[in-house]
Amino acid sequence: YFFFSAMSYPFIALYDDGACILRAQENSKLPMQISFIANGINVVLNLVFVWIFHFGVAGSSAATMIARAFAMIAVLYKLRSPNMKVQLRDYFSIRPEWKEIKRILHIGIPSGIENGMFQFGKLAIQSTVSLMGTAAIAALGIGLMTVVGECLGAGEKEEAVYYIKKISIAAEVVLIITCLLMFGLTYPITYFGGMEPESAKLCIFMVTCITIVKPIVWIMAFIPPYGFRAAGDVKFTMTTSMLCMWLCRVVLAMVLARVFHMGPIAVWIGMFTDWTIRAIIYTVRFRNRKWLAHQVI
Repeated sequence: YFFFSAMSYPFIALYDDGACILRAQENSKLPMQISFIANGINVVLNLVFVWIFHFGVAGSSAATMIARAFAMIAVLYKLRSPNMKVQLRDYFSIRPEWKEIKRILHIGIPSGIENGMFQFGKLAIQSTVSLMGTAAIAALGIGLMTVVGECLGAGEKEEAVYYIKKISIAAEVVLIITCLLMFGLTYPITYFGGMEPESAKLCIFMVTCITIVKPIVWIMAFIPPYGFRAAGDVKFTMTTSMLCMWLCRVVLAMVLARVFHMGPIAVWIGMFTDWTIRAIIYTVRFRNRKWLAHQVI
């Protein structure tokens, strides 16, 4: 499985690069459509390779590889169109521009470390979660970096601040709606799912907690950092993310769960503490505007 997955990594890289070029030309619809089709291909080929041809794990990973290859080919084909403002045709003439690469890596490496630590932290507490018989790990990402990057590239700092506020408000509205929707579905799911009374009670209690806490602190904990990274303030966000992750989401959760035997709510407390501290730090950072003092280009 890992062998076929590794073979598909170049396909992912080229698709992501091509999709970024399309989005930079205000064409975000096409990458989304290609992604939908690629995922459909992945599902269909998984059914065919695994259930019809009985290829097992190799069939599942091969289906993923083929779907990723399709996405890459579709994006690169579109970029050859003469109607595109930015075209990609003569591949062998492409040469690295080390100065630009250095600027990109200056943003990308700290962001990659931050995201990597976030994923590693989730894996670190996974054993604790699995001992409780539940998994409560979710992720949400919002593409704010492009908007803020374009504003700052044009020298419009106030617009960057404005769009961070605007997108944060829009995300807050969506978050409240989705939290209330999931809260409303919790009762019928636990009932029709035939959960044991104690398990259902615990599930409802935990969903109630996250429905209350998440709309209050999640947005400021995760949305503004995208704008900070676009402005070049990557070291601060990386340091904050790593410290909050390890001290709250990992260490605190494990201590509460394994030492004080608080059960599944220990993971929730660690996660809520992580969100709250991040929200406070990033709110102060956003208001004092020190993140605008950085310069990418």
